[in-house]
Amino acid sequence: MAKVRRKSDTCLNCRFSLRPEDNYCPNCGQENNTNKIPVRHLIFEVLEDFFHFDAKIWNTIKASFSKPGRITIDYLEGRRARYIPPVKFYVFVSFIFFLLLGKLSDHAIETDRKSIISMSESDDITLNELQGNNKVYYSRDSNDIRKIEFRYTSKDSLKKELKKLAVSPDSILKKILEEEDIDTSIVTRKRLRDALALIPDNIPALDSVKPSYNVYGNVEFSNKEEYEQFKHDIHNYNDRQVDSILISKKENASWFNKQMVRKMSKYDFKNKDDIKEITHAIIKSISFTMFIMMPLTAILLLLLFYRKKYYYEHLIFSIHIHTIFFIIFSVILTIQIFISEKFGGKLWGWAILACLIYLISSLKNNYSQSWGKTIAKFLLMSIPYFLISFTLTILAIVYGFLA
Repeated sequence: MAKVRRKSDTCLNCRFSLRPEDNYCPNCGQENNTNKIPVRHLIFEVLEDFFHFDAKIWNTIKASFSKPGRITIDYLEGRRARYIPPVKFYVFVSFIFFLLLGKLSDHAIETDRKSIISMSESDDITLNELQGNNKVYYSRDSNDIRKIEFRYTSKDSLKKELKKLAVSPDSILKKILEEEDIDTSIVTRKRLRDALALIPDNIPALDSVKPSYNVYGNVEFSNKEEYEQFKHDIHNYNDRQVDSILISKKENASWFNKQMVRKMSKYDFKNKDDIKEITHAIIKSISFTMFIMMPLTAILLLLLFYRKKYYYEHLIFSIHIHTIFFIIFSVILTIQIFISEKFGGKLWGWAILACLIYLISSLKNNYSQSWGKTIAKFLLMSIPYFLISFTLTILAIVYGFLA
């Protein structure tokens, strides 16, 4: 739609006299437009822009999935009007992806049995420890009931919970097994009930358990009062005071250690809201690393697929590929959040396989090389890509927590 100007006889900025054909002031350059636009015109413009954008989204997605790599070829050959510009397309899709990722993480924190605990001091102990054995940290058997953990705030509260479980119906035991991702068959439920019966009444394993008042590294305290006072006061400490504390606890007074002490004192990892805040900060940090990952991927493509000699050609391909990956991942997240989290979780392996197939097909179509060369170069590119993405993700997690 052509832009409608409501012109004035004089410039609203410098009061210079204007002619009817003047779209801009010859004196100061300001646009000759009063900006007094009827509400119906504004609504019409918004609707037109929306449906125009909506059509471009459909054209872009259709071209992307009908033939992998086609959208990049069209863009580089000048057929661009029907598609959303690559950067705008990426920003739009990545915003949805990270929004869904944040929503899924919030849901996981809210529904996790181990994260729903009180603000009071609490600990956990495994079924195997309750029977007087060592803690099982790892087992190849996914149905190993010895790994089941019980959260408790005191010895008496745990005894009461265990007594209730010993006579509880199978539905309660089934729920515990489901939360631990363990088989809920009749045989497994009977094994759990028998194991609960073997727990001694006095629970000797709890006698050696002492509350921990550790902040970070060697920065720990002997009692709860000192621990709480430190967490309250450290927010007012300057760097010199934090250095002094670290040195007194035989820790290196590095920038990293100072940040860790401050952050570990700030957050309560038994509080769901604090965990959400940290998770969102990390997700936000990871989203920014993708803006670094895409140009780095373009460099890898330039080195391997040098037939296209201009860097921007590889950059456009990199942006399109990462955008398509985010679309595929967003579909899986949508299924997990709104349909079935368990079913959606099982689809991630297929989603990654689909991304790999799409990438190889896109490389083949975009760079016009044989399947053999394309697959060989894909494998060659995968190693540095994995190392770079892994390194950036770790840095993003650390920065998201510390920033």
